[in-house]
Amino acid sequence: MRVKRRIRLLIGAVAILLLAGVLMGEDVQAAEKKVAKVALGGAHSAAIATDGSLWMWGCNDSGALGNGKKGNNLCEGTPIKIMDGVTSVSLSTGSDYDAHSGAVTRDGSLYMWGCNNFGQLGDGTTTEQLKPKKIMTGVSQVVLGYRKTAVIKTDGSLWVWGYNRNGDLGTGGGDQKRPVKLLDEVVQVDFGGSHGAALKRDGSLWMWGRTADGQLGGINGYGPEKLMDGVKQISLGHAHSGALKTDGSLWMWGDNGDGQLGDNRSERNVRTPKKIMTGVRQFSLGQWASGIVKTDGSLWMCGYNYYIRFSEYTPKKLADGAALVELGDTHNAMIKTDGSLWTWGGGWRGQLGDGVVNLAYGHDVKNPAKISIGGTPKTDSSSSGKGTTTVGAGLKKTVPKKNSTFTISNITYKVTRSAAKKGTVTLLKCNKKKTSVAIPATVKKNGYVFKVTQISGKAFYKHTKLKKVTLGKNINSIGANAFRGCTSLTAVSLNGALVTIGDYAFSGCKKLTKLVIPAKVKTIGKEAFSKDSRLKTIQIKSTVLKKVGKKALSGIHKKATIKVPSKKLKVYQKLLKKKGQASSVKIKK
Repeated sequence: MRVKRRIRLLIGAVAILLLAGVLMGEDVQAAEKKVAKVALGGAHSAAIATDGSLWMWGCNDSGALGNGKKGNNLCEGTPIKIMDGVTSVSLSTGSDYDAHSGAVTRDGSLYMWGCNNFGQLGDGTTTEQLKPKKIMTGVSQVVLGYRKTAVIKTDGSLWVWGYNRNGDLGTGGGDQKRPVKLLDEVVQVDFGGSHGAALKRDGSLWMWGRTADGQLGGINGYGPEKLMDGVKQISLGHAHSGALKTDGSLWMWGDNGDGQLGDNRSERNVRTPKKIMTGVRQFSLGQWASGIVKTDGSLWMCGYNYYIRFSEYTPKKLADGAALVELGDTHNAMIKTDGSLWTWGGGWRGQLGDGVVNLAYGHDVKNPAKISIGGTPKTDSSSSGKGTTTVGAGLKKTVPKKNSTFTISNITYKVTRSAAKKGTVTLLKCNKKKTSVAIPATVKKNGYVFKVTQISGKAFYKHTKLKKVTLGKNINSIGANAFRGCTSLTAVSLNGALVTIGDYAFSGCKKLTKLVIPAKVKTIGKEAFSKDSRLKTIQIKSTVLKKVGKKALSGIHKKATIKVPSKKLKVYQKLLKKKGQASSVKIKK
């Protein structure tokens, strides 16, 4: 009886303590978890705890968090548990609206989720998945890039699939919706913006893809080609590359415009591997920056991060006690030797995991800050945590006035129609450091949704780093000089709502090779495509084109072909006559 009584007293005491915690407003929950691995994408993040549980947070525009939801206003500011038994995780870089994620479990199963527009999930479809879907077995590692995926199987074979427009996959040909075998004897793989690399068991480094900025170190890029030996770790940034050799020396090459190679910006592009530092344990390359952990546990960074105004041409020491560093597009992470996770950088979509989501006003953290996994998160009373800002007792802010401006994700918008339900904005300007821009269909300000309907004049004028642009579905007008002088622009995706292309809109885009004019376009302004010397293929889908300005096609490729609707062949041959193009340019159906 005494034993039973003691047990009852003990249970009662525990209950009282728990109740006291509730009454005092204290959280009673499991202890904070230690972190074994971390992965960062364009604006979403993931961590594997030492117990194998996978936690995710950040942007969820495309369902890349795997929690069964998707939406611009469904970001997660604190880590949420997704699944157990995970050994490898990777997240896609690039735009938020087409992000995807992948994980490998202890039994070798590969799970994928998120956007699937280019078959990047590997299930043979282009159907998105909002929760982890099992794709294959016998996998040891998964690595994702912009719209593409790679896995290393347990037998060492490397398989790739997804987006392949620039030879990204190393397979030749077009996009791949299902896995294609690329190499054998592989132990590590990585993707950059449009190039790839694999490390074999014998320490040899093989590379493929785009070569323009020297990111392949001197090889041609048509398929996997051996670059160097004696390598134990690799990492790729957007257009720069690195290899850590077995002797602890770090070598880097490629784009160096922001000092990301750490050699005091010796030259704009370094086209052969260059020794940067010795005594290195591990490193990671991001969009325009590099992170390095030395053997003494010190963390160093060089390059550029717009969100925190970080700019260093030689490595700068940031912290001690580091075990691993990981760089994403907008933010950075470090795992310390005690298993704690630290993040810093841009965090407006919750990608830092510190409890803050602030789509309207942004959120940047300059120095590494500790993040809780499974414990009590840090919160910020200035944010609701779901991307809507509130005042007082839940009262919404006023509707932004006409002609007022605001900035989201480094893009500035101007209100053209102020309304609670049918408001519109014009894209006014964008950060010049961006290399890839996906203009959204809508944006949210003060809890109100606005359609993005126009791109203003000179919005991207002389953005020389810009390489890819995708227009949102509501853009109906591109202003004069909007993309003039974008000398690196290679890919433009116009949308079906577009009606007007302004004067000089794409003038001087000398790397642009092809363009599709959508079905509703009525007006093409003067010199709209002038000096686009590589523009060789133009397809006009519009049957309502009424006006083409003077010299609109001046200076396009001499052997260019302009394809038009068959029923409009004679009309358009007359309409497009003497618009500045060479006589050898063909207009056909």
